[in-house]
Amino acid sequence: MKTIMIVDDSSSMRVLVAHTLKEAGFSVVEGQDGKDGLDKLSGGPVDLIITDLNMPVMDGLELIRRVRQLPKHKFTPILMLTTE
Repeated sequence: MKTIMIVDDSSSMRVLVAHTLKEAGFSVVEGQDGKDGLDKLSGGPVDLIITDLNMPVMDGLELIRRVRQLPKHKFTPILMLTTE
């Protein structure tokens, strides 16, 4: 089963996207902001990251920069999903 990480400070967006992905057969990990998402990457493998742009603590662009510095996630696909 593929695992997708959703990083968004909006709980309603996380719930909506997570529900859709779970219905499609994916495992989902959720992060409340960029720092939380980055911390959770040390868990199991993640096949895709979906992140918001504007979030407190660490925004989506900084999350992407830091993820790309991790050898394990250097080539993990990342999608930015934002209401901006």
